[in-house]
Amino acid sequence: MGVRAIGTRTGERIVDMNAQAARRRQAVTAERDAVERRDANETAFARLHTLLELQSARIAGVLHDDVSQVLAAAHLAIEEVAGDAVPADQARLHQIHRHLRQVAEQLRRISHDLHPGILDHLPVTDAISSISRAFTRSTGVRLTLSIDARGPHAGGIDANLYRFVEEALANIGTHAHAASASITIVRDGSQLVATVTDDGVGFDPGARLAGDMNHGLGLSLLRGRLEAIGGTLEIRSAPTQGTRLRAVIPVEI
Repeated sequence: MGVRAIGTRTGERIVDMNAQAARRRQAVTAERDAVERRDANETAFARLHTLLELQSARIAGVLHDDVSQVLAAAHLAIEEVAGDAVPADQARLHQIHRHLRQVAEQLRRISHDLHPGILDHLPVTDAISSISRAFTRSTGVRLTLSIDARGPHAGGIDANLYRFVEEALANIGTHAHAASASITIVRDGSQLVATVTDDGVGFDPGARLAGDMNHGLGLSLLRGRLEAIGGTLEIRSAPTQGTRLRAVIPVEI
């Protein structure tokens, strides 16, 4: 093989190597750009979620305080009018009174769903301890609570952690027929891991989430809330085998 031929092949190899290097650089750049776009989207979504949580808290405050005060004033006015009314009108006024109480209760539930008001007064760990004690008093279920995580946390994390425990306890109290249960909350690096287990009757998670709206709606909403902040909800259960709910919530979103 002549010198010219060797030089030609060497040049071709160099050109090919340069082309491969350029393709690798392009791939790395594209991957870096994709990661940066994803991070930017996640940051923007996290900010949006935080703003939505703040707005929900404001709306909940209006419903709980301002609207409730108007309803309370209406109750007093009805009672005052009923005292001077004839019996037939008194019966109608008492019926209106009952309707107003129902409205007040519905507003209370809506306000709580928008934002757990207890978190305005207590750290999330104390709030969870409080509802855990109330759960044991009302159901008789033996409950073990272990919390190794400090707050407060930004971006609605505390509200979602509280909602997870609250929904899990509600399911145990309503459906599980359990004798004992446990709550464990730990900080694992950049995430919170909350696990609620019970020794109750269990259920089929797929059937519950897909077909039983009365039983599965709360878990479906909870999963959606957690996924909205980059978290996950894991449900392990089977008939007669008890239930294990595990929520993983990023602390920095």
